[in-house]
Amino acid sequence: MSNSIHSTQDRFKENVATNGKIVVTLTMARRQAPAKIIVEDNGIGLDSKNYEAFTTTDTDNKIARGGKGVGRLLWLDSFEAISVSSKSQENGRGTRRKFRFVLSRSEQIQDYEESSIDGVAPETGVMVEFSGLRDNGYRAKFPGRPAYVFQHFTSHFLPTFIGSRSPQITVHCGDETRHYPEEINSIIHRRETIENIATVDYGPLTLTLMECDKIASADLQGSHFVHFIAHDRTVHSQKIDGKLGLKYFGPNEDRVFHAVLTGKYLDDNVNQERTKFQFEDAILDRIVNDVCTPHIEKFLAEPLQSLRQDQRTRVKAITESYPSVAFGDVDELQEKLPSGELNDDAIFGHLSRERYRRDQRQAEKIRTVLERLKEPSVDVNTFAGAIEAAGKAIEEAEQKSLTEYIVRRKVVLDFIEILLEKVRDDTRDSSYQREDILHSFICPLRVNTLTNGSRKVVPASSHDLWIIDERLTFAQYFSSDAEFQNLSDAVASEERPDVLIFDHVHGLRQTEDPSRVLLVEFKRPGRTSYASEENPQHQVERYVRRLLEGGKLDVKGRPIKLKDDTVFYCFIVADIVGKLDEWTYSWDRTADGRGRLYQPRSGFKGSIELIAWDTLLSDARERNQAFFDRAGISGKSFFVEAQDAAHQRLRAADDKAAETTLSYEAASV
Repeated sequence: MSNSIHSTQDRFKENVATNGKIVVTLTMARRQAPAKIIVEDNGIGLDSKNYEAFTTTDTDNKIARGGKGVGRLLWLDSFEAISVSSKSQENGRGTRRKFRFVLSRSEQIQDYEESSIDGVAPETGVMVEFSGLRDNGYRAKFPGRPAYVFQHFTSHFLPTFIGSRSPQITVHCGDETRHYPEEINSIIHRRETIENIATVDYGPLTLTLMECDKIASADLQGSHFVHFIAHDRTVHSQKIDGKLGLKYFGPNEDRVFHAVLTGKYLDDNVNQERTKFQFEDAILDRIVNDVCTPHIEKFLAEPLQSLRQDQRTRVKAITESYPSVAFGDVDELQEKLPSGELNDDAIFGHLSRERYRRDQRQAEKIRTVLERLKEPSVDVNTFAGAIEAAGKAIEEAEQKSLTEYIVRRKVVLDFIEILLEKVRDDTRDSSYQREDILHSFICPLRVNTLTNGSRKVVPASSHDLWIIDERLTFAQYFSSDAEFQNLSDAVASEERPDVLIFDHVHGLRQTEDPSRVLLVEFKRPGRTSYASEENPQHQVERYVRRLLEGGKLDVKGRPIKLKDDTVFYCFIVADIVGKLDEWTYSWDRTADGRGRLYQPRSGFKGSIELIAWDTLLSDARERNQAFFDRAGISGKSFFVEAQDAAHQRLRAADDKAAETTLSYEAASV
């Protein structure tokens, strides 16, 4: 078909649309590959030049059109029998050629016949007959239904059909016949071509935008596409349903969008078979986003308008949770997004990239301002002005990130409040009780399975120990590998990677300086009974003694070396009830009277502070209240609405159950 199109274009030039003729006939078996395919054209035929190119293994005869000289070799791989007949005219003399094209090591041209055509100048052209589709993958994959044949045919030659240089093509497939390019025109309701779009990276590109009947996408895995064309062939079709956010559109919701993109950059970067581009797939996305999307949005302005409000709502929700990407008002943010983009992840990704670019520009601005301080003529006023300008720039760049951090703290505290209720409602009471959700907020650990089958607990990269004390904000784990092994042994399931093992001491320190060590121990909320050896004072003292004796390795395998004058700041978080209340009754009370404090007179330097879970939560709120007020998030819990909705669902379920019971009783009566 491609050869026939080029042949008719060569013969009729600008008149090819009216004078060029091609007929394709597929003799179809029922739901099977065709038994025979015939392609006929009235092009220039196999004249001496074209016949020589045909018999040359690799020719540059059509290289200007992207032809690689290997297409006819694929015929041999596809079909068992191929026959060719041609009429051509050279120097006023007509020539008829006829031969069989076979798969052979020596002679591929067999039964060759050549004769002169006397008299009136012949009607030139070529007829190629293919039969016996080989059972080496082609037969199984060849579409057996006419509808699929036409769909592939339409997609493959779409750029030719929508242009002005397509010959008249008739396709007979079984009992069905379609005429091209009229068949294409009947399903295109609106079309616009934008020529020579200037781009820095891809040279000039031409984009044809089309509003089509949905039948145009009936056999495609999607609705809306940008077709990348090289040398008049569809190389790649990029689905853009997600970017548009549309299924169908139009007055009757029966329209789809198709675009065709062409250009020298695409022609120069396609593989030999014209089935794949030689650049990475990410470039296809960039071309769609940077080159095509602005024109698509303008072309589809009306159907996309209804999606803008939905997108606006999503942008507001995302920027409320992640203020760092709120670098402008909603209108400005939407300008950075594809019109129909409604995927939250994608929206956040677009905004994050734009925020990164702005930060880069902002950082350069700060560097430029500070460079002024190196000038010999700098004075007090210059210095003050530079510091003020840099400070404003830093404030502008960092304010959103700080707000996001504050929002995170509020969410963590609100969520822990709910979790405490749920944990206390659980009547189980075990010294090795796992509460992975609660712990994942406070002090996450991860259980890794090693290659030898053993397991090791390692700390996660971040934590929220600021809830206990702000000094713990940047503290890092250093606990001994033996202690972590104890934790690992207590983990019963590898399917729970983030777990908290209560009643184990967690060792941390703010720096590599061994003069200050932070120890944290959690008791399960609501726990009232303890074994005699679980006295928290004795537990902490035993752990401190082991650390001071030396010989322990930290989680990274390094020796833990502590000085005799190391100060240990120990925190125990628990509900002060039952046995724990009795053990710590004689301890000093904290300044607010709600916690308890123990300072040993000998043994080690430091203190042990017992903090109730409720006190822990309220103290953390008080410390951060000023931030919450400034950020305007001091109101009710972020999860109140979710809780209310859950309660409503429970009430509805109870009502439904009651209704079912009454119905059952009535039926019984």
